[in-house]
Amino acid sequence: MIATNKPQFLVDLERDGFVVVPGVIPKEECAAFRESALQWLESFPHGFVRDDRSTWTEEHLPYGPTGGLYNRYSVNHEDFVWRIRTQPGILDTFAAIWGTDDLIASFDGMNTTMPINADTGRTDIAPTPAWPHIDQNPRRIDRFELYQGIANLAPNGPDDGGLCVLRGSHKLHEAHFAAIGGFRPAADLGPTENSYRYPPHDFEWYTAHGAEVVKVCAGEGDLILWDSRTVHWNASPTGTQTRFVSYVCYCPRSHMSEDELRTKLEIFRNREGTTHWPFMNVVPARRKVGGVPTRPDGTPDPANRKRPFRDVKETPEVMRLVGVRV
Repeated sequence: MIATNKPQFLVDLERDGFVVVPGVIPKEECAAFRESALQWLESFPHGFVRDDRSTWTEEHLPYGPTGGLYNRYSVNHEDFVWRIRTQPGILDTFAAIWGTDDLIASFDGMNTTMPINADTGRTDIAPTPAWPHIDQNPRRIDRFELYQGIANLAPNGPDDGGLCVLRGSHKLHEAHFAAIGGFRPAADLGPTENSYRYPPHDFEWYTAHGAEVVKVCAGEGDLILWDSRTVHWNASPTGTQTRFVSYVCYCPRSHMSEDELRTKLEIFRNREGTTHWPFMNVVPARRKVGGVPTRPDGTPDPANRKRPFRDVKETPEVMRLVGVRV
């Protein structure tokens, strides 16, 4: 870590592996995002209508791997997604983490998940089971590499889905792998991938050694941060509140070479997404998550987009986060 005279949120983040920073995004920006996200869903020809619950189904929605996580269709570069990505409060928070405001951003997606329940929500899918994982290569779990972020854009309580973590798990990995004799082959994606998924018996090892399960709750406009080594997963909303978030992550521009920055710019020009990481394994997200989005029958979605519905404006502040310096 570079920062000195650490703010309290960073002290808490280093201790617990996650933190909620309150009031980072203005309420009016949260409301604008929610409206734009629903307009984006309604812009497809599949027939979703926000006020018609009969259209809250897979058949009427664009493809999202967990029922509301969207990282294709160039949503990564929609103007309303970039509007959150360029929020001063978010950038100031990451500048405090890194000790510099010379930052670049990941080209991540967003989440708009209607509640899943028989009374007021979706009934065509079941809540997503826990899938505990880390977003850092297990070969590098002895060091800090990245803090990931969620811009929380609607009230998010115990039944409203969202981030779940094992508090303190970021400090237990070396002991865990020593205890089990190394990485489990089925969970290990290889030496160049920033991910490792934990089977149930490994999850239980962490809870037996002091890691606490926490469903992270946050208010409208809060910023949720977590260490990429913290074991975490995504829970589905089961109450009455639709979940609205945008995934945000930044690091110093100096983490990338000029050749890597040119690749990042090419991905931006093509309006493609990346993983959570702003600087590592920067390739189009489709190479990580598969090809074109599909319909419920598995066929390619004919409504796939290679440009945003409402394209981002290439302003100086946007291009700085892409990595361009003029």
